[in-house]
Amino acid sequence: MEARLISAAEVYEVTMMNTDRKLYVLISFDMESDIGSWGNTHTGVIEGTAPILQVLAHHQVPATFLYTGNAALAGPESLAMVKAAGHEIGCHTLQHESVGTPIFEAPGIPPVLPEEVFNRLKKATELIEEKAGVRPLSFRAPRGWGGNEMIQALDQLGYWVDSSYMAYFHGEHLLPYHPSAHDWRKPGDLRILEIPLFADLTVPGELPDHRDRDGWPKLRTHGGRHLADMVRRNAERMWAAGKPMMVCLYLHPWEFVPMPTVLDTDEARIEFKPWLVQNCGQRALDELDIFITEMQRLDARFYTLRDFREVWVRDYEP
Repeated sequence: MEARLISAAEVYEVTMMNTDRKLYVLISFDMESDIGSWGNTHTGVIEGTAPILQVLAHHQVPATFLYTGNAALAGPESLAMVKAAGHEIGCHTLQHESVGTPIFEAPGIPPVLPEEVFNRLKKATELIEEKAGVRPLSFRAPRGWGGNEMIQALDQLGYWVDSSYMAYFHGEHLLPYHPSAHDWRKPGDLRILEIPLFADLTVPGELPDHRDRDGWPKLRTHGGRHLADMVRRNAERMWAAGKPMMVCLYLHPWEFVPMPTVLDTDEARIEFKPWLVQNCGQRALDELDIFITEMQRLDARFYTLRDFREVWVRDYEP
């Protein structure tokens, strides 16, 4: 067979396909009331922070802790521990309110009015800065219900990162982008960086909203090795396309302490679906440990949301 010269373009393509196998892992915790939308207590923030920090310290990996204003008030010791350990402190709204468009049914949880968004986010930012002693630069909307008023407010308030984009639902972006002020789900020219949340797009998406593709709550319900396998499958697809793999996980402190299966109040009795509180407590801590170990075996690089923004802007933007 006759030998053929390989062009420079082909050399570049082969190099990208075989050596640019970058894996970035961003672990983040939404520091909120227990069971998210349903509880008013903060047992997870108060009791769950220390054991989470122990797992992270064991592996020497950083993480981002995004507090609601209520959680910052309820758990000052949590804030102090996170800050002392060198992790990032971010914002998760004032009272776990919805500041964007709903993407799934949640009765009794309407979004706030558009004209309320800026002042609420400003108040939340100032409150967390006052209690933590550092200004939050990263944000996530509760339930991933983002919106244009939200992204405009965050950009005006000087945030560096938003991580509200639910890739399992929106399906278009798996890697960071600077959003448009007119449609936060599309690339534009805002300074803030949108960091999508991990989804497994190799899954058929049989549920109506494709929630079976979401990376959460697979750590609890399926285990750390299962979640790691999801990452591997998607990483191979990204690497084959010559792109880095980025995994941004969202977890909650209440997942790492035992949670009730039923909530009794004066006016209602709420029985949670099993998956919502399944394996909360020590099992979740064990699975987090396993997942981090599996990622380290893949030579993953761990970052906070804030620090990853600098990496992305430096290494992947023109």
